[in-house]
Amino acid sequence: MVWSSLFVFLAVVQTAFGQPALDQHAEQLLHDRLFQTNLRGPRWTGNDNQNVLTSVVATSMEIAGLTVETLNYTLFRWDPRWWSLSLKLTNGTTMGLPTTGYWPYSGDTGLKGVTAPVHDAGSYALFPNQTANAGSLDLTGLPEGGSILFFDNPSPTRNYSEPGYGLLGSSVPAQDIPELGNLTNPHWQSAKTLNWTAIKQLGVAGVVASWVNTSDENGALQFLPNDGAPGNGSLYDVPALYVGNSTGETIRKLVKNGEVESATVVLDAPSLWAPSSTVIGHLNGTAETTDSIIVYTHSDGPSIIEENGPILLLAMAEYFAAHPIHLHIDFVITTGHMSGGHLNESSWMGERPEIMQTAKAAIVCEHFGAIEWKDNFSSGEPVFEPTGRYEPMWTMVNSSSASDQLHQLYLDAFEGTPDTLRMAMVSPQVVNGKRSQWYGAGGSSVLGYSNIPTIGIIPQPDYLWAAMVDGGWSRLDVDRAVTQINVILRLIDSLDQKFVAGEL
Repeated sequence: MVWSSLFVFLAVVQTAFGQPALDQHAEQLLHDRLFQTNLRGPRWTGNDNQNVLTSVVATSMEIAGLTVETLNYTLFRWDPRWWSLSLKLTNGTTMGLPTTGYWPYSGDTGLKGVTAPVHDAGSYALFPNQTANAGSLDLTGLPEGGSILFFDNPSPTRNYSEPGYGLLGSSVPAQDIPELGNLTNPHWQSAKTLNWTAIKQLGVAGVVASWVNTSDENGALQFLPNDGAPGNGSLYDVPALYVGNSTGETIRKLVKNGEVESATVVLDAPSLWAPSSTVIGHLNGTAETTDSIIVYTHSDGPSIIEENGPILLLAMAEYFAAHPIHLHIDFVITTGHMSGGHLNESSWMGERPEIMQTAKAAIVCEHFGAIEWKDNFSSGEPVFEPTGRYEPMWTMVNSSSASDQLHQLYLDAFEGTPDTLRMAMVSPQVVNGKRSQWYGAGGSSVLGYSNIPTIGIIPQPDYLWAAMVDGGWSRLDVDRAVTQINVILRLIDSLDQKFVAGEL
């Protein structure tokens, strides 16, 4: 008992006088909050679960001593409730087929669904640079009176090495992050757009898209919102479903053999006006200054991995409320990330421009604690399973000289962390006159391309945009999330030390 008490005392002393870190109480609170948030289910933009999360976090920040403001919005929220796919065969039977999900904001059939002959349009191919080749689809000879359009839909891959991205530093040797050169992820399929208006005019009543080179488990319930119908109050009005690769092969074979009379797509997905809020928590520093640091994330998503940012930021806010620094800190938790463009998650920047005007640095945090899962093709067929590693902390930065100090302080903050915490700091480069994309919470790139030194941390697991039966809990390592939070606490503390020294 004496030794146990001594160890606890030494741990408290080390936390108090050593590097910033969450204490045991804060770690337990983090675990409890993540677990209880996960129990409520996906936090789609504007649904009750997201609004509960932002409300609870905002109130908790107020209790901790922050000044909290909410920016309130409404959006036309698309709410998929029931979906299914069936084929009526020429022999008179009806075949029900498994689906892996739906195309967000694609349409609403009601429970009756839409029925039409199937047209096999081939494959929605990719150019060598991994951009979509919309002209690859065969839209000739569509049945008169309407059709269900079927096609394969391969996912792009990503290369975070030269020439598109420059590696400015890493927490481990670059060879320990092999994903730098070829990072696969099904949710990048969301970058593949189609001219849905033209497809509708061709009489297409519904769409069935098939995953390829991806296991059914990896493709399951991937919510791909980047290609949502534009603007409030609008749908493409072409209800679309996803199926796994094996189901896609079955459909293609049956259609080729002339065995399919029609397909029925059911996508009961009404739309409704819904409230949603961005939360801004301001923590005063101790210095007579207006200078601040922005810590930023989003609050909407399908899993406890995708949108654990609000709970991460709450833990950081409570830490610095109890351990004040000289600089002010603005904690911004934005909404709209998963809205398919129906709600601009960067709106707060125009509404509260003073936050950016006073910022000395910006840090964007999301997806902490993610365990890496990938399709394993060693048996010939893909099997979705853990790799035994954690997702790399991909960190987007600008390569401007004004940001060099932030980059170095960030690298320094990883000192003493385990080698399993793999971080790669990459900078989007200009290739053929076009800058490579900055990925992460919307607005991260706006900050990064401004004169504010910015780091955008975005682990990118395959399941990032997937709604999972357990909410992603089995793929979350809370202890790893704590380690990542502590890195940010150290970074903020070192930025404050530079400020005090007149070097920031």
